[in-house]
Amino acid sequence: MAACAISTVWGQQTPLVDQEAIRAQMDLAREKAGEARDKIREILKENTIERSMDMARDAVRAIEGRIDAGIGAGIGIGLADEIAQVRMNLELAQDIMPKPATAPMPPMPPMPGRSNKVFYFEGSYESGKQALDNHNYEKAVEIFNKVIDSKTPSSRADGAYYWKAYALNKLGKRDEALAALAELAKQFPQSSWLNDAKALQAEVQQGKGQPVSPENQADEDLKLYAINALINSDADRAVPLLEGLLSNPKMTPRLKERALFVLAQSRSDKAHEIVGRYAKGGSNPDLQLTAVQYLGTYRSKESRQLLSEVYGSVSDVNVKRAVLRSFEMSRDIEHLAAIAKSEQNVELRREAIRQLGNIRDDQAVASLVSVYGSESDKNIKTEILNSLGNQGAAKQIIECARKESDPELKKVAVRRLSEMRSKEATDFLMEILK
Repeated sequence: MAACAISTVWGQQTPLVDQEAIRAQMDLAREKAGEARDKIREILKENTIERSMDMARDAVRAIEGRIDAGIGAGIGIGLADEIAQVRMNLELAQDIMPKPATAPMPPMPPMPGRSNKVFYFEGSYESGKQALDNHNYEKAVEIFNKVIDSKTPSSRADGAYYWKAYALNKLGKRDEALAALAELAKQFPQSSWLNDAKALQAEVQQGKGQPVSPENQADEDLKLYAINALINSDADRAVPLLEGLLSNPKMTPRLKERALFVLAQSRSDKAHEIVGRYAKGGSNPDLQLTAVQYLGTYRSKESRQLLSEVYGSVSDVNVKRAVLRSFEMSRDIEHLAAIAKSEQNVELRREAIRQLGNIRDDQAVASLVSVYGSESDKNIKTEILNSLGNQGAAKQIIECARKESDPELKKVAVRRLSEMRSKEATDFLMEILK
């Protein structure tokens, strides 16, 4: 029978188990971590694109780092989100890769995955936009009505009014569309959707008394092919056309987001200026979030500074959260660390810390330790310990644990260390059991 005794750990009476029991627990953690790693490798096999690309590689490193750290019995917590992040970066990498031309037209790159936006929008709102893309306008109106009438106020209710009006116009119900736009202006007099709403209102009024034009999916697909071909062959002519498409109230959400995506991949300074303008809120909130996401793929000094300006100039928490994720995508440790230290919104600070924990870099680890040393909020310090655990930073967790006076936080540190495949972690666990 394994020996068992009582030992005092940080002033508390705890049962002392033998080394074999500790090793058994750590073996179990490694086994579960291995299972999770296998799942990620299966996903990578399904996406046989250039996995050497930086974005995809960084996303995989971040997750495998968490697994190598040995998340153990808790590996399933958040794994679905991590896998979704891998899928997002792989899909985005596939879109960014240059496509070889084939006669008579270049192949159409995949659209940026609509599912990626679930991070930023309520699921029902995004489902409504998907219905618009599928030309299912009756369904779209039904979904946006649910968003508007929800007992829990939606942060996208103004956008729901706009897209409801858009769908009603497509159905030929132009008086109802105008009523929805009037309600948008009444309920949200400061909404960022108002400029788009005015353009749509003019379009609806112009179409009053005219028959409804049947939708042609082939025409929309043709436009998407043309957009992709133009930007590669004649950017000077294409950029103004794409800019006009973005402001056209007749265009579907899919075409607008595609136009913004193509501008984001262009080497044209004018194209980058347009993306930056939309990221700062030059149009509706949907396109702003899309632009912020695309800025994270640039990884340039200019794009990082622009993202920082966006973060400081907006109050929308959804946009700020999107900027933090783009900082992680562009490996902007400096800005993430600054926000982790100074942001007044606790949830945004925690998000910044989580994104730092996803960047496998010594500077990111050092930044997390620095924030921990000056932090007093228990929840924030817990998030930091978890992020250090994701990094496999056993030495730094031990350093924090030795200086920590809060027994609960010390328990968090010990739990993360117990999940690691590290000699330093094991030695420390043995030390506190003596």
